[in-house]
Amino acid sequence: MALLRKLAGCKSNAEDLEIKSIIDNLNNVLGTKRDYGFFLQNFGLSDYRYLGNSDYIEKALVTEITENIKLFEPRIVLNKIVPIKGDSFFHLAFSIDCIVRNKTHTIKLFLNPVLDRYQVEL
Repeated sequence: MALLRKLAGCKSNAEDLEIKSIIDNLNNVLGTKRDYGFFLQNFGLSDYRYLGNSDYIEKALVTEITENIKLFEPRIVLNKIVPIKGDSFFHLAFSIDCIVRNKTHTIKLFLNPVLDRYQVEL
């Protein structure tokens, strides 16, 4: 069975657990409201709904996502964050492309802060 899993491209359990741990940590960090959910300074994302300008909100969120990943998830290297335009003016989503340090695996996250929804592609 292990040979079939390797031939099919499945990762070992240790790698699966590490990636799951990374995703869980990113969910905690990026799903926490800044200054309310945790005692560490700059942990989480700010609430920008009051600003109104979606371009400014996108830039500010990209900056905070980058900062949070660098500070609180050292197991990955961030390649890029791309805002994804939605149907609604109030809909913000981001594609986060990163690499697991010391591995060849890339992780692509789709973050939708409004719906608290994450989608992961390996």
